[in-house]
Amino acid sequence: MSSLLAPGAAVVTGAGDGIGLAIAERLAADGWFVVGVERDARGAERFEELLAGSGAMVCGDVRTEPVLEAAVASGEAHGPLLGWVNNAALNRRGTLHEPVADEVREVFEVNLLAPFWGCSLAVRSFLEHGVPGRVVNISSIHATDAFPGFAAYDTAKGGVNALTRYLAVEYGVAGIRANAIAPGAIRTEMLAKAIAEDEDPPRMQREMELLHPLERLGTPAEVAAVAAFLLGDESSFVSGQVLGVDGGATARAIRLDSAPGLAGGGNADGG
Repeated sequence: MSSLLAPGAAVVTGAGDGIGLAIAERLAADGWFVVGVERDARGAERFEELLAGSGAMVCGDVRTEPVLEAAVASGEAHGPLLGWVNNAALNRRGTLHEPVADEVREVFEVNLLAPFWGCSLAVRSFLEHGVPGRVVNISSIHATDAFPGFAAYDTAKGGVNALTRYLAVEYGVAGIRANAIAPGAIRTEMLAKAIAEDEDPPRMQREMELLHPLERLGTPAEVAAVAAFLLGDESSFVSGQVLGVDGGATARAIRLDSAPGLAGGGNADGG
């Protein structure tokens, strides 16, 4: 269990399922009061059922500043507000030579502008109340490794990494820390749906697994564990960093066969 400076509140955007919900559950187990932001009604209900008594839900779109302001107010009411996790994201495929303007705009609004304004509101609250707040931005391996067909998504996630570094440098003097997590392919409901809808689901799943030297998909709980670490006191001298939770995906250039006898070991979920 992470040691906290004091009982406090943390905001988690996109908290209705997948990585966001896993982070919310982990933080609640660690003693945080968690304010979730979720636009999907079913996801909001799931959050409220699982975090009854240790969380509050703000229903709405992270692109809407009043929604983020409501999350700040809720966190301060159960606070102090000490943590902020920008997790909400949207993935749309697209290229530079055949862009769909509305989809490009939506990707940037959800994946970069919303985290920008979330960080802005969080920092303002931290400074106003004189607390050493902590920010965790959920980035992606797409931020550093380009994937064909993801022009806007790759660019937006690169911006998230830059935002994280800026926040850490500008506000470190106030004791505020900022870090990012770059997940690989994580076994979320969204990914499971994409695999199931593929024309060859087993092939697609295996290709996704082979992105990682560990040759499996990650789990939301594995990302949540790193988020809890970065928000806790045990990471008190970690700031401005991007931590890969990617099964080793970004550590290699190409996939090569391993030494004889190594295949098949340690591939179960959880390592």
